[in-house]
Amino acid sequence: MCGPSMPGTSPPEQPSHERNCRVGVRGLMLAQRLGSADRVGAIPQEGWYVRMAARDTAPREDGTGENAAGPPGTQAISRALAVLKLLAESEGELPLSRIAAELELSSGTANRVVRALGAGGLVAHNLRTDGYYLGTGTVLLGQAAQRGFGLDHALPILEQVNTETEESVNLAVREGRESVVMLRVQSTLPLRFEQHTGARFPLYTTASGKAILAHSPDAEDYLASLPARLPRLTEHTLDSPERLAEQLQRIRRRGYSIDEEENVAGVRCVGAPVLDSDGRAHAALVIQVPTVRLPRTRLRDLGARAVAAAKEIAKFVPVNRHLSR
Repeated sequence: MCGPSMPGTSPPEQPSHERNCRVGVRGLMLAQRLGSADRVGAIPQEGWYVRMAARDTAPREDGTGENAAGPPGTQAISRALAVLKLLAESEGELPLSRIAAELELSSGTANRVVRALGAGGLVAHNLRTDGYYLGTGTVLLGQAAQRGFGLDHALPILEQVNTETEESVNLAVREGRESVVMLRVQSTLPLRFEQHTGARFPLYTTASGKAILAHSPDAEDYLASLPARLPRLTEHTLDSPERLAEQLQRIRRRGYSIDEEENVAGVRCVGAPVLDSDGRAHAALVIQVPTVRLPRTRLRDLGARAVAAAKEIAKFVPVNRHLSR
């Protein structure tokens, strides 16, 4: 999946063991954003975290307000998740006052939530700055989730594709109407574009989203739900459900998807679905290339490589666990 940044000159290549190979699984894998010195920036799209916590005196539509109905403990859990997701999005530590303001909580409620999370090792407190950040407990949870989904086996496959092509390689999943980067291996070439795990974009603008959609049972429902004119991120973004439907048909026949600068100007991508035994897409492997390095004559070769790598990854994803939702 193509990311929200333009090609440009990057710092010198890091040693191989320090390459930008990071995992991002929503919720359990929040810790992968902790302490990353090479992060590009906060996710610019809405939806990374939801303000699930309510104003203290009124119920909210999502059922998390002070007077909201629901099973005992639902509100507390929702608020704790909101704090974790807020800290995951943050570029650094957040003071308690900022957490309370962002989530529309009283200072007392915010304090109780972060203290409870701190007791479990999920949130840590910097005594010098009085700021809060994700704790080491989230790292352990993230690693466990990574193993559970077979991602510890997927990362070496991405690294191999990166070595062979010298281009950036992503593994992305679907979350509702968006495609989200979960694993990434960055190109070491001077001309490249930066992206972080957790970055998310509309399904119809990305190679990953289209590869997943082409093999999703609800593809027709998704197409029917789209407006007649699709919002465009670049001048090349598909502008109608009809054009998207045509592309999905071509993807099914060809086996891989192509992003022709539809998500980021100056960047082309090739994506292949990671399929389960029923032919449904769990995820998509994407090779990202600055347009100047990806003439159309190279698209077929990269497409075939992406398909082969996606099939390898599919061998390690548990059949009863779904990466996309």
